[in-house]
Parts: sequence; structure tokens; C-alpha cells
Amino acid sequence: MFMRLFFSLLLLLLSFSANAQPLEACIRIADKTKLATARFFGSDFPYWYNVGLAHTETKCRFVISKDGHGSVGYFQLTPKFLDPMLRPYFPKYTENHLDHFYAFAYYLRSLYKEPLWIMYQRYNGGDLVLRECSRANSMRWEDCKAQCRRKNVCVWFDGLTCRQYRNACDINYSYSKKVYQNGQYYRTGEDKLKFW
Repeated sequence: MFMRLFFSLLLLLLSFSANAQPLEACIRIADKTKLATARFFGSDFPYWYNVGLAHTETKCRFVISKDGHGSVGYFQLTPKFLDPMLRPYFPKYTENHLDHFYAFAYYLRSLYKEPLWIMYQRYNGGDLVLRECSRANSMRWEDCKAQCRRKNVCVWFDGLTCRQYRNACDINYSYSKKVYQNGQYYRTGEDKLKFW
């Protein structure tokens, strides 16, 4: 109850912020995202959270990352890790092509878990969230976060020197919040699946 109220107030505050708005680039990819999401999740899946993920990752721009892993596209798919899974079915997934959208939805489907926040955190930070929820004996975001024990990671390099560290728990547990918040800008219906 408290968390719903908290998130509602947070969304209200964000809606008054000058930066809180849907991005034109995200509106342009919403139809392709919806099509790919429906193919692998069905038409009841709230595809707007996948648009929110692209908003979070790249502001819905097709980019090649300099993250050291070569992540590509709107959804920052990483061929270094995903090529064996995706290339046989979606040969053009590393290009600005419909294959990119299908590959994203196909991969996300492999991570599917309800509530949806867990799936999005797995997309961002792997399966550690599953262990944390298991330790918490709960699927509630707050309970799982309380069980998170991860290292600090460098988020800002200046040459070979790290200028800023952040805790990996904070990074990963803020990700699902960002996807949820950004997804609200592209919402076209009611959630038929539980996000939180």
C-alpha cells in the first residue's frame, strides 16, 4: 500500500518536471516494439514497459555503445553474449532492422518472470535478483533489495582512473523503477500483468 502511494506520488512529481515527457524517438519505435512484444508475449503484455526500457537504455536512439561489450541498438543487446541465441533467428538484429525488435522481445521472453520488475532487473543485471528474492522469501521489490549484497562498480572512468563508484544494488534496483516510470509515458491501456 505504502509503495503504491509512493510510486503514485513519484509519478505525479515527475509529470510536473520539465524533463518528464515522452520522447519523440520513443514514439517512433512504439509500434515496432508493440508488434515484437505481441509476437513473443501475446497482445495482453504491457508493451509500453518495453518502450520504457528503450527510453531508459538509449533514449530510443539506435546506438553502438562504448561499454566495452559492444552493446547495440535501442535496447542495447550485447552480441558478445547473445549472438549464439539471437543470430540464428534474427540475422540482422545488430542493425536498425525489425530483427532488432524481435530479437529483443525474444531475449526478454527468456527472462520472463512475474512480477515484471524482476524480469526487467534480470535484463539489466542478470539473475542475482532471483537469489536475493529467494533469500528474502518474497517477490516484493523492497524485500529483495534488502537482501542485495553486491560490489561497488565504476560508473565514470577518466582514462584508467575511476572517478565515481556506485553500488551495483542501487544501479540494478533503480533500473526497474526507471523502466516503470518511463513506460508510463507510452501507456495505451491497463496493465493485465503485475509489475510490482
